[in-house]
Amino acid sequence: NQIGNFTIDMEHVSIITPYIEIKEKSNSSFINHPDKRKALLDFTIKMLQSQYPNADYVEVPFLFKDYWTINSKIEGRADTTGKDVPKELLTDKNKHSIFISINGYFGDLNRGVMMLYIIDNITERWIMIDRTIYNNSPLETKRMKKRILKSLEKLK
Repeated sequence: NQIGNFTIDMEHVSIITPYIEIKEKSNSSFINHPDKRKALLDFTIKMLQSQYPNADYVEVPFLFKDYWTINSKIEGRADTTGKDVPKELLTDKNKHSIFISINGYFGDLNRGVMMLYIIDNITERWIMIDRTIYNNSPLETKRMKKRILKSLEKLK
């Protein structure tokens, strides 16, 4: 499969721990819900594994750090042209990895963005394959499932 400058063997890919950052907007406060974040993380991993059952899953402990640390590493580092990937996301298991980032709000404010990346672990570059802005709660799993599947179609 050819995507940009990447030729990808989708039979031999790794799935990197998705980056999930969701918060509840209530009145003028933003509230963290680690249990809801973990549930969406588990849901996203299962979705990826169902589409790529032969893929190796690579857990990245870095993605469990605080929001600011993660964002400073990830946001602004990837675009559609392929830039250097943060070292924390590289693995030696396969040449390529699939990485999903989901940011969103629920409660008084329901919106967010989901991004799908392919990482080339050899050249240490990545490319954003899809960026989807949504206007509903990231906790609506039926909609999130459709969103993920639609993005993954771009890899086939």
